[in-house]
Amino acid sequence: MDRYRVTITPSADGFVILDRERYDFCGLPDENGRVQPLKWKTRGLAEAWLDQCYRTWSQWEGNGEGTPPKGWRPRPPQVSPFDRGHRFYN
Repeated sequence: MDRYRVTITPSADGFVILDRERYDFCGLPDENGRVQPLKWKTRGLAEAWLDQCYRTWSQWEGNGEGTPPKGWRPRPPQVSPFDRGHRFYN
């Protein structure tokens, strides 16, 4: 199971990134130091943010500029057992 997943907010008014290891939403600290969850209006915007996190963490692993969270790597996509390589063309 991937550690991070884009999901709809509990109030159904946007999308957030759920950290399944901590069971909390990804966020950033506000001016008072309290972590506020990041929220996007569309799934695509949240997925783009998460993709950028993956790229950044991958760079950190390569150059040592930071420490990515444990278990951050997404699993590679798997082919469905129902897809036997048949492709239909018009």
